[in-house]
Amino acid sequence: MRQGIFASENSRTVRLKRSKILVPRIDEIDRPTVKVAAEIDEFKGAFSLVHDNYIKNGYLDTPKSHRMLFGIHSLLPGTVVFVAKSNKKVISTISEIADTELFGLPMDELYRRELDELRARGRKIVELSALVTPADYRWTNVVMYICKVMYQYSIDHGVNDLCIAVNPKHVRFYKHILLFEDLGPERYFPKVNAPAVALRVNLDEHFEKTKSVYDGCDFDCNVHTYFYGRIGSRVPEENGKSYWIPENVEYFLSRERSILERLSQSQREFFLKSYPGLTIP
Repeated sequence: MRQGIFASENSRTVRLKRSKILVPRIDEIDRPTVKVAAEIDEFKGAFSLVHDNYIKNGYLDTPKSHRMLFGIHSLLPGTVVFVAKSNKKVISTISEIADTELFGLPMDELYRRELDELRARGRKIVELSALVTPADYRWTNVVMYICKVMYQYSIDHGVNDLCIAVNPKHVRFYKHILLFEDLGPERYFPKVNAPAVALRVNLDEHFEKTKSVYDGCDFDCNVHTYFYGRIGSRVPEENGKSYWIPENVEYFLSRERSILERLSQSQREFFLKSYPGLTIP
């Protein structure tokens, strides 16, 4: 049994060293910035990256006329869109969607029972969604940097569980390298015409878990040190703040009217209360 553990640890180290994914190259980007999106151009850039990625991978059959991909959960006050930028261009993004009683999470469509089990235990859960970095910028390893910022933001805001639905081909990376755990079995997701597997990170235990697994590893393959060893990348804590403003929400709702058509009366009232001055026909 111990031999199997050593083999797993060795393959993890070899993979990290070969990929050099923890080697920081963000300084090689033109005026790099990693932040929470707040400006309209940052949201547009993030949603455009997601749209183009879905088209390229066959998750979206027909391109949108506005060439952006977003849904109702994207526009909620508790949703945080992290972006990495080169100068003013968005080159990587990931969204963190807060769970709400009225809207739930996108994953509920496939994994409601598993998520309800966490909710019943009083866990504060979020869903990670729309993680995209174009091939032209993967060499910068900005994806790990943006995830690092997201992790610290989540810890600062009292999140217990990071939940995600990923294509089965990516499961090994999430579990073997980032130490995600199983949450739900593989199921078919009709919306993107692809299978999905539900995973989670228990943030209450992740610090000690990564420390145990990566203890003694060199810096260039130590995920624990990478995520928890530097404070400089933290996003300032602003509990309760929404990075959305009514004008930006209205911009996107006006370009995807189907979102409005699916809103219930209580959801419409929520939007009007959350975004004073918002016009919803």
